[in-house]
Amino acid sequence: MFTGVGLIAFICIFGAGLLGFAIRGFLPAHHRTDETGKTVHNVMGVVALLAALVLGLLVANTKSSFDLRSQEVQQFSANLTPLDRELAHFGQDAAKMRETLRTFTVHKIAQLWTDRDAASANDAAEAVRLLDEIEGDLRLFAPKSAVHIEGRKNALDIIRDLKRTSRLLFVQQVNATPRPFLIAGIFWVSVLFLCRGVFAPFNGTVIAAFFLAALSVSVAINLIFDMDQPFAGFIKVSPVPMQQALDWMKP
Repeated sequence: MFTGVGLIAFICIFGAGLLGFAIRGFLPAHHRTDETGKTVHNVMGVVALLAALVLGLLVANTKSSFDLRSQEVQQFSANLTPLDRELAHFGQDAAKMRETLRTFTVHKIAQLWTDRDAASANDAAEAVRLLDEIEGDLRLFAPKSAVHIEGRKNALDIIRDLKRTSRLLFVQQVNATPRPFLIAGIFWVSVLFLCRGVFAPFNGTVIAAFFLAALSVSVAINLIFDMDQPFAGFIKVSPVPMQQALDWMKP
């Protein structure tokens, strides 16, 4: 579950706590009094509040962005099925367009859920080309009845929505939470653990508490980084709606 960022955060935070234990042995006795400890803890309360606010905000913001990507995928897949049904009403005249739509869907699934950074721009261009091809064929299609006229209009409207959502999904594959916020959060929490370690008793219970607390914060930071990559991280948007839409596109 840990990516590089989560592991680095854990090493920095837990390591700062252990460093605090080590520093304590070098401090003069008058620097380790209860009054000094209370003062340091009170001052560090401000840092703790800042760290909690920033990390909480980042988790909420990243989760919101992740949910939005998931909704866009669901909307995208929901548009594919009615488009296929509209084309099916045209009979054999739309057989080529329906096959192109299936090719587009396969291509889009591979583009979003396969790690191919070098080819991502080309993949996006290919996806647009396939939709343009379907749109061009529809504009050349000669309606044979009022039903066909209405069906062609509906299909063109759906294609416009697909193009817009397709572009959004491409440019939003990585949300890119500002890294300075993460770095600042890790630094603040590390400082907290360092100061707590200086005045905490050195025993197994305290070390276990430091370990679990560092692990908990690191998991939160890891989740922020992971959900920033909604189609490639440990927690990612499900491709099931797209796959279901593809399965329903029967010739």
